[in-house]
Amino acid sequence: MIIETDVAVVGGGPCGSLAALIAAKKGARVTVFEEHPAIGVPSHCAGHLSLNGLKRLGLTLPSSVIENTFKSAVFVSPSGRRFSVRFAFPVTCAVDRRLFDQHLAKMASRTGAQYSLNSRVESLIREKTKVKGVVTRNRGTTERISSNIVVDAEGIVSKILKNAELKPFNSEMLVKAIAGEVENVKDVEKDCIEVYLGNRIASGFYAWLIPKKDDTAKIGLATNKGNPKEYLDRFMSNKVSNARFRGSRISHLTYHSIPLGGPISKTYTHGFLAVGDVASQVKPTTGGGLIMGLTCARFAGEVAGRAIKEADCSADFLQQYEAMWRQELEFDMKAMLFARKLMNQLSDREIDKLFSITTKLRLEKTLVRVKDLDFQGMEAMRLVGSPSVLFTLAYFFFSALT
Repeated sequence: MIIETDVAVVGGGPCGSLAALIAAKKGARVTVFEEHPAIGVPSHCAGHLSLNGLKRLGLTLPSSVIENTFKSAVFVSPSGRRFSVRFAFPVTCAVDRRLFDQHLAKMASRTGAQYSLNSRVESLIREKTKVKGVVTRNRGTTERISSNIVVDAEGIVSKILKNAELKPFNSEMLVKAIAGEVENVKDVEKDCIEVYLGNRIASGFYAWLIPKKDDTAKIGLATNKGNPKEYLDRFMSNKVSNARFRGSRISHLTYHSIPLGGPISKTYTHGFLAVGDVASQVKPTTGGGLIMGLTCARFAGEVAGRAIKEADCSADFLQQYEAMWRQELEFDMKAMLFARKLMNQLSDREIDKLFSITTKLRLEKTLVRVKDLDFQGMEAMRLVGSPSVLFTLAYFFFSALT
């Protein structure tokens, strides 16, 4: 029975495991508490990642984890207009989320992190304003775990975050997602993801199709209103996509929520760090949380490890974590949040007009110069001198604000 550890990590997902890995490398005793009986189950997202983001994190994945790689993307407007961007080499990949999560957990375990499965963290142990550990429930047994630092990687739930008296993410910018796998989808380019835009297709977000190497594809969408299952059924039967899915079969449906409102205002307090979805460290444009969350998890692990080594787990010391991730990501997060809010203002007719303009301006010729898909704010600044980008942005802003 574990009763004491240096760092208690809440959640055995990718962010929790990477934070545990880094902290353990720095000599801290780390225990990860995962409420489910196995790592990576249930899977909560499509696992579409940028290859450059993985490289920047220093993560080399086994071939068994990677389901496919992609050189191109096609964006489809509400009326069926198509806009494609094709790179000369693969820029993104799809991973098996179960195997991806397990791979990171194995890396953390080999470094010395301990995993306690079937362990739901019920609350924090606090002494006035200081976090001193967690209370867990494992198969009906309650345990009090003493720790110097708690890393909250619990995901979208925010129960422990609120217990730490930190303000949760903006629920007004939350979208509800549904994802699954579809068999026998027709006319699929194996190296191309598909993104479908429009308020009737997925209000406040988009639908996606991510091919695998076999005859299946990942499918899903998210919406800020209504039932996502009804949106998915309508998407698969509408005039734009009906022929693609005639005779197909969908399976493995899962539901989850995605916070698109940008990071929470504060991610630390005495003895406590918040990382990943719980801190809304998610791209507001695409909903991608893995690369952003893992970037922050790396910082969390570094700061937690140093705090243990220097015997200083105060809020003053742990604020280094927030300073690090904000320096790395804040500009891009703010730019993407601004873009998301503008996108949500566009009608389907305006989206179609935007597609028409980008096609006429051959915007794809400019977009293939994009070097980093994760840092979208910085990339937009780098490309803003292009006439096609300037004209497109001008129309985008004017349509959204009028």
